[in-house]
Amino acid sequence: MKYKILILTIVFFVLFGKASAQYCSNDSRYTEVPFFDSTEITIGSNIQYGIAQDFQGNPDTLLLDLYYPNLAVDLSPKRPFIMLAHGGGFSSGDKQSGDIRDLCIHLALRGFVCASINYRLGHDFSEYGQYKARYRAIQDGHAAMRYVVNNANAVRIDTSWLFVGGQSAGSLLSLGMVYANQFELDSISLLYNATATSVELGNLLTSGNNLTNTYSVKGVFNNWGGVTESEVDINEMIPTIAFHGEQDTTVLIDGDNSFINYTLNGSRALHSDLTANNVCSELTVDTTGDHGIFRNASSVFRAQRASCFFKSVFCATCSDFYSTDSIPSNCSLPLSVDDYYFASSIKIFPNPIENSFKIEGVIGAVDLTVYNSVGQLVYTDEIYNGEVQVSLLPGLYFLTIRQIESNKIFTIKFIKK
Repeated sequence: MKYKILILTIVFFVLFGKASAQYCSNDSRYTEVPFFDSTEITIGSNIQYGIAQDFQGNPDTLLLDLYYPNLAVDLSPKRPFIMLAHGGGFSSGDKQSGDIRDLCIHLALRGFVCASINYRLGHDFSEYGQYKARYRAIQDGHAAMRYVVNNANAVRIDTSWLFVGGQSAGSLLSLGMVYANQFELDSISLLYNATATSVELGNLLTSGNNLTNTYSVKGVFNNWGGVTESEVDINEMIPTIAFHGEQDTTVLIDGDNSFINYTLNGSRALHSDLTANNVCSELTVDTTGDHGIFRNASSVFRAQRASCFFKSVFCATCSDFYSTDSIPSNCSLPLSVDDYYFASSIKIFPNPIENSFKIEGVIGAVDLTVYNSVGQLVYTDEIYNGEVQVSLLPGLYFLTIRQIESNKIFTIKFIKK
């Protein structure tokens, strides 16, 4: 199958300075390939991270589940952490519902520590009632992360590498953790002629428990979510991988200005903001999909792409990517390629290349795929004459050639000047 891919730009991401050599490793950990098997994953269930009043004023015990490679099997001194939140419109859902549990298992199999959290649910189904429900959920997200950071040593979490994400309302929660501050949330609540949310519901960063740990989130795993447009500031932008259905009528993929006092930017609007400001963003769009795509058994596709994307963040090489095809991840193979060509009879020239190259030694039509140095797919095509025109940033790349007639596959390294 020939995939049609739109690559907006390829931006080498250097915000975090020198990448962690521990995680930017030459093995299949944190890639699309499971590094551990299911018998090596430990699950800690119903861990209490806080308690807070629900929308009716009743105490709500806040719980999370942890998924991680067994401490006796995985000898890594530290592991990166991903916190995920379920969907349900802030009125339903659970940390084990939908495919949130599956996503955590898939990510743990790849070496991450993952938490699936419950947060306070319920509202009066008015627009402002739902706004306050999101506020309470963001409070709980911060409380959960404070708890995780405070107890990080128990399961060897590296608090320098924390990621958040979720589905639908859970994604609104996680994006709110990254972008919403107290002033911004209070300002919108006052537009409803209501008491400021900080007065009515308590401070954004102190609800749920009395922990005072601080932290910095390094990336977002956004599944058909959105964020209030006015909350996003340039200096807050961080790498984001997202999945969204173009026909989604629950959370619009672009900007939704149907709310009285704010605009909710969906995944594509946020993707445009991030790429315009040179912050790497990857978005996969299902052009026929509604609210919730690549779910259930297909959730592994999203976990694989997220794992590879976060590994590219570790390596400071994440790129801007937009696709309307379900392009499978492949960030393990290039990292295992040695210093020699797999096929001495097939060559590309010139090498290093400029904006084009020719392939020598192939017969008939071939499928081409080009990956960058951490295995992100940046180009694919089917050719017949052995000449390829391609626009790439300077760096090391891996070209995989499949001869269609024989189905033989060869991999070659090349350099872009």
